[in-house]
Amino acid sequence: MRSWLPAAHLALTLIILIWDVALAGRIMHVRRAPRSFAAVTALCGFFILPAVAIHLATSTVVTGRALVLVGFIWPATLGLFVLQAALALGRRLVNPVIGLPILVFNIIVALSAALSVLSASGTRLLELPLAVLVAQTDVLSIATGGAALVSPFFFTVPILAPAFPPLRGLTATFRGVLATYALVWTAFVAIAVLKGQVVLREYRQYDEARLTERPAGDFRIGVKILPDIARPPAALALRGDLALVHDLEVNAVSVTVVPDAVDGIALDSIARILDPLRRTDSMTVLVAIGYRGELLPIGRKPGFDRAQRLRAVDQIVRRLRPDILLPAEDPYGAGARALGLLPVETWEGYITEASQLAKRLRPRTQIGVSASAFGSRDSTLYAWAAADGSPVDVVGFSFFPGPKGAQDLNASMRAADRWMRATPTSKPHWVFNSGGYPLAHGERSQARALMGTLAWATAHPRVKGLVVASASDYVGATGLQAPDGRRRPAATVALRAIRSLRESAGSPRATPADTAAPRVEDEP
Repeated sequence: MRSWLPAAHLALTLIILIWDVALAGRIMHVRRAPRSFAAVTALCGFFILPAVAIHLATSTVVTGRALVLVGFIWPATLGLFVLQAALALGRRLVNPVIGLPILVFNIIVALSAALSVLSASGTRLLELPLAVLVAQTDVLSIATGGAALVSPFFFTVPILAPAFPPLRGLTATFRGVLATYALVWTAFVAIAVLKGQVVLREYRQYDEARLTERPAGDFRIGVKILPDIARPPAALALRGDLALVHDLEVNAVSVTVVPDAVDGIALDSIARILDPLRRTDSMTVLVAIGYRGELLPIGRKPGFDRAQRLRAVDQIVRRLRPDILLPAEDPYGAGARALGLLPVETWEGYITEASQLAKRLRPRTQIGVSASAFGSRDSTLYAWAAADGSPVDVVGFSFFPGPKGAQDLNASMRAADRWMRATPTSKPHWVFNSGGYPLAHGERSQARALMGTLAWATAHPRVKGLVVASASDYVGATGLQAPDGRRRPAATVALRAIRSLRESAGSPRATPADTAAPRVEDEP
C-alpha cells in the first residue's frame, strides 16, 4: 500500500494554497499591474481559503444542509482563477510556457468542480460531462492511493498565474515545477476521459439485474446510519437517518463505533437510538468496531491496541446488545488504511478473544467477520472464519466499486463466489457494506451498483442480508441522502427491492415485475 501518497497530496495542496495567497498579496502591491488584473488576483487570494472551507463543509450532511445555498462559491472561485490566468496570459504578464499549462489546468479544475456541484444537486449530466468528472476523480484517486473516491479531504486546488518576472532563481524553479505539475495533471485527465466513458458504460450492465425470490424473512436489507461514533451524533444527522430508516422500511440497521468512544456518553446516546428500533421483532442490529481517522490515512499508523478494542467489545455488548457484532470493520479494507497491514494471525487471535468475551456477556450476540480487499490475506481470514471450528458465527463481504467502477465490483463478487465454493459452510453470510460513489461516478452509477450487488446477494441462499452504506454523506460521500437532504436514486432502488422481496415472499408466485430491477435512468 502506497501510504505516502495521501500525505504527499495533502502537502502539495497546502503548498499551492500558500503559494496562491502569498502570490496574490505580492501582485496586489506591484504598481505597474493593470487595475483589472490586480482586482481579479486580489479576489482570488481573498476567496480561496473560505471557498475551500465551504467545499469541505458542504460534503457532509451535518453542515451541508445549512451551507447548500453557498455551495456555488467553490466553483465560482475557481472561475476567478481561470479568469486571472487568462488575463495574465492575454496581457503577456506571464511566460506562456508557464501560463498556458496553468490556464488549462485551472479550466479543468473549475469545470470538474462545476460538474460536481451540478451532480450533487441532482442534475442529470450527459455522459461526456460526467466522464470528465470521473476522469478528474480517477487521476485524483491515483494521486491519493484511492482515498479520493470517498474522502472529501482530497481535492484539487487551482494555481495562481505568476505574473511578472521572478525575483529569485528558487522562485523561477518553483514556477517551473508548478507548470510541469499542471501539464502532467492535464495530460492524465485528458487520457482518463476515455476511460471514464468506459467506466460509466460498464455500470449499464446492472440495468438488466434481477432480484431472486427469497422466503419470507430469509433476506434482510438494512442501512448503515450515523457517522462512525466517536461522540454523540448531531441531531440533524439523527433525524435524517431515522427518517430514512422509517421510509425505506428496512429490517436491519448498522452502526460503527470508534474504540475510544466507549468510555463516554456516546454509547448511551446510541443505545437510546437503537432501543426503539429493536422493539420491532424483525429488526436486526449490527455494530462494527471501526477506527479513528480511517478516511484521512496520513502520518504514522497507530499501533493495534488489542486491550482497548476488547474493552470496546465489553461495553458495546453490555450497552448496545447487538444481534451481530463485527469486532473489526473490514480488517484488510478500513483496517489496513487505519492500522496498516497486520498479520492474519493478529486478527484471528483478537477476534477469538472478542468472541469469547461477547459470548460470556450475551450468548445471543453473533460474531461476524467481513472481507473487503479480496487479496490473499482476506482469503485466508475468510477461510478461517468460515470453518466449522472457528469462533465466528457470521461471515461476509463488503462490496464497492473501485476506480474501474463495475469492473472492480464484479471482480470482488467473483472472488466471493470462488471463496464460497472453496469453503463449504453452513454459516450464514451477509453483505456488511455495499453502495457506490455518487459524486465520483454519478448518482445513477451508485444506484446501478447497488442493484447489481442486491441481485448477487439475493441469488445466493447462504447470504441472509445486505447493508447499504450509508444513509447520508458524512466523511465519505456514499450516502442514500445528499448533504442537502435530497434522496438519491439509490434510495428508490433500495425501497423497491425491499417491497419486491416482501411481495414475492408473500405470494405463491411472483410476476416478473415483482423482481425486476428498477429502471435507474428513469429516476428523478
